[in-house]
Amino acid sequence: MKTIVFLLLTFSFFTFSCGFSIQKKADLPFKEIHLRNIENLTLEPGLQDKMRKTAYQTLTENGFKVAKTSAPILDIQIKRYRLITLSEIGLITVEYEIQMDVKAILYDEKGNKLKEILPTSSLKTVFRTSRELQKVIAHKELAIESLLKDIAQDITRQLIFHVSPSKI
Repeated sequence: MKTIVFLLLTFSFFTFSCGFSIQKKADLPFKEIHLRNIENLTLEPGLQDKMRKTAYQTLTENGFKVAKTSAPILDIQIKRYRLITLSEIGLITVEYEIQMDVKAILYDEKGNKLKEILPTSSLKTVFRTSRELQKVIAHKELAIESLLKDIAQDITRQLIFHVSPSKI
């Protein structure tokens, strides 16, 4: 009996002291957000469309309602995109790294800047590929989607935990 009680106490100690907390929809700093402008300031085509889709999915998965008429307003800028060769075999690149710099700005309904969000997670990803061009392109697209998902999750995390409801 003492062993069971000890195990339950130990389990609850580790579970409740890990630093994680469950956020309910009622705990969000605001319920709705307007995902207004997503600018692609790079030469890589289509990043803004992929970022809009990913940001929309991530915000809705985390309890926000994305609507055009709501405030606050979120703008996202993709400032830099780099595809870097990491390793080659016989003058053919087999490992790449993708780096991105993104900035998100949160505005109130009057257009006043509330917060500038610079994602803190690693803004790079690595992918390996073979010699076939189709596989290179496919792996690159998957890596970009994965990286944009990480960026959108970090922006959403900062919206949830670092924006005061009193400012909005």
